[in-house]
Amino acid sequence: MKRATLASAALLAAVGALAIAFRLPRLADRPMHPDEAVQAYKTVLLYETGDYHYDPQEHHGPSLYYLGLVPIRLWAGDAAATDDATLRLVPALFGAGVVLLVWLLRDGLGRPAALAAAFLAAVSPAMVFYSRYYIQEMLLVFFTLLAMAAGWRYLRTRHVGWAILAGLAVGLMHATKETCVIAYVAMAGAAGLVWLTTRGEIPAQPDAGPLVRRRDIALASAVAVLVSVALFTSFFTNASGPIDSLRSYAYLVSRGYEGGIHNHPWHYYLGTLLGTLDGEWAGWRGVAHLMTHPRLPTGPVWTEALILGLALIGAVAALSRRAVRGADSALLKFLVFYTVLATAIYSAVPYKTPWCMLSFLVGMILLAGVGAVALVRWLRRRPLQVAVGVLLLGAAVHLGWQAHRAAFRFATDSRNPYAYAQTYPGVLRVVDRLRELRAVAGGRLVVKVISDENYWPLPWYLRGEEDVGWWDVPPDDADAPVVITTGGSQAAVEAHLGDRYVQGIYGLRPGVMLVLGVRQDLWDAFLASRSETAGPGRGGTP
Repeated sequence: MKRATLASAALLAAVGALAIAFRLPRLADRPMHPDEAVQAYKTVLLYETGDYHYDPQEHHGPSLYYLGLVPIRLWAGDAAATDDATLRLVPALFGAGVVLLVWLLRDGLGRPAALAAAFLAAVSPAMVFYSRYYIQEMLLVFFTLLAMAAGWRYLRTRHVGWAILAGLAVGLMHATKETCVIAYVAMAGAAGLVWLTTRGEIPAQPDAGPLVRRRDIALASAVAVLVSVALFTSFFTNASGPIDSLRSYAYLVSRGYEGGIHNHPWHYYLGTLLGTLDGEWAGWRGVAHLMTHPRLPTGPVWTEALILGLALIGAVAALSRRAVRGADSALLKFLVFYTVLATAIYSAVPYKTPWCMLSFLVGMILLAGVGAVALVRWLRRRPLQVAVGVLLLGAAVHLGWQAHRAAFRFATDSRNPYAYAQTYPGVLRVVDRLRELRAVAGGRLVVKVISDENYWPLPWYLRGEEDVGWWDVPPDDADAPVVITTGGSQAAVEAHLGDRYVQGIYGLRPGVMLVLGVRQDLWDAFLASRSETAGPGRGGTP
């Protein structure tokens, strides 16, 4: 093996290890986001019953649930022992896999650009943070990049195995999340634009025959359909699954344009990536304001402007005659067109959640790797190249510092732009308090949760508790040793319960408070048990 190849392999291994170091530690530190908890609950239900039926209105595709069975069986062993960290292993490993997949494009990006892109993918705060989220997004990003990379390798080699792998990835994209259709449109549009603008530049092997073989495309398409059908039918036990997967697009369009509480302006994604200051969008207007009204931030500053800036340089290089040496012009133009189209489509849809931007951020990261190499090479003079290289490395390290803060120190802080409607640690304190009260009550404790607001992830943490009931409105008999409600429903519940309860208030997520009510007799017994071990002292709240 050539020395350059060995050096590249060693660097890639180091970048892969860095990606894992950001993604795997302390996966259980942050409480489940409501969306995570729903996915986790459905995964455990699939493990316990072996039954899954796709719901076209909610919860997205089945691939996450079936993949989630693997760590349950290998590490947890049963549903009761399955915790947050066990399930989050799935997106964490796929997130690290995205970093390694970049290497399949090395002869199209150029090896230095591929390594730079892999490093940026490893330390991007958004990529790191959502690799630790048990939702479908990181799987969709992985399968999207796999489809593009396998398609590229097929064009380079005309080997049918790459076509089959591309088909597998396309099918898994559909079985992961309905928004895969945006990636399909962006990839098809990008391929068409490349064909129109770079005829004769498409990579061709003189003795390999046509650009693509119809047989290979048919085989790849068959694999894509088979994989999607197998998962949506729950491995051929639910015939309506594939039809429901198509029906879901009616709900997707309706939700996308209604938006609701997730309705954000067109520049939401770009503004989030450009920067937030003290939890508020900075963007270009924020930067202008800071220039005219300078002040020191009181909280964390977040920005992935490095990736956006380098991606812009990479796009200029791809579309100019000064393309990066060792890169393929057709692939670079494909990435430009894909990224622009995907960004435009996602930005045009009013319904926005920050993790959705990963589907085009991965394209920006690939172009950013190209841009970093182009910028250094365009300078020509060695001292300038070294100086800019050091600056870029320092900026990339700063990205990693942000990623670490986002994943750990500010994982549940509302000033973290990626912690969107994130559950506060208070929910775990409620669960701990219930465990203590249950011990005082002799092992069984009736708990009534009454709220017309979204109280997830509480059902995930209280799963398996037979004495817990759930109501949207107060039942005729609302009395129980413990009653849990949310701030918006508190008055209605108190009208049924009177003043016989001691209450404690916990943050559930931004704008939602969790009210834990403990009946006075149980609370007195709890305090008595505490005084026996901790000495005299009564009072306090749950």
